[in-house]
Amino acid sequence: MEQRHLSVSQVKTYLLCPLKYFYRYVQRLPAPKSPELALGTAVHSALEVNFAQKVQSREDLPIGQVTDAFSDAWKTQVPETAFDQEEKPGQIKDEGVRIVGHYHSTVSPAIQPQRVEEKFELAFENAPYTFVGRIDLVDSGGLIIDHKTTKRAPTPEQVRQDFQLTAYSLAHRLTQGQPEAGLRLDVMVRTKTPKVLHLPAVRAPRDHVRFLKLLGHVAKGIQSDLFYPNPNFTCPSCPYRKQCDAWQDV
Repeated sequence: MEQRHLSVSQVKTYLLCPLKYFYRYVQRLPAPKSPELALGTAVHSALEVNFAQKVQSREDLPIGQVTDAFSDAWKTQVPETAFDQEEKPGQIKDEGVRIVGHYHSTVSPAIQPQRVEEKFELAFENAPYTFVGRIDLVDSGGLIIDHKTTKRAPTPEQVRQDFQLTAYSLAHRLTQGQPEAGLRLDVMVRTKTPKVLHLPAVRAPRDHVRFLKLLGHVAKGIQSDLFYPNPNFTCPSCPYRKQCDAWQDV
């Protein structure tokens, strides 16, 4: 296995379906984004525009600038996204403007960011890979906040097992030399009237050990070219269905 970088999305993709990982990250076959992913990316970009400048200014931008930032980000997402007949880009854009506006007016004022979109790269002894990512936001009190946009609120068990939060916690402790003050998912739920859920989480050393062990097994699977289909609930919307259907013939 040549020196490579692994990320949360890569690991989650391999665990979901090794063959999907192969098509996406080894063969690098192009695939359109889902509308939900495109919306989440644009919302994330808008929040970043506000929080990045707030590190120094200590003030939120006017709401119009933040919703404009969302609109600009959404415009770049539309050509890369596959919409079905029931999903109209304009309607989803309007929904995103409401989500961003609600978060900006009700949540952002209480957050003073210290670091925003902080990159990390973790190297491990005798491992032919590094683990890379970006921490959404660390506030002035050391609280790590991850932003998500979703149609359904995650269950407590999903929060407890959230791979992203574990990665953020581990990266913070290794790069900063101290534990985080806390972890929180800020979940923007796509209801008719937008709502934000603040879901706290805790990660202990055993969670990091489990994470690293899982990371090692995924890396070994990739190194050994273990790429096989794993039928699951995402198959109907998978962009690689055609290639997957012909997998046994290759």
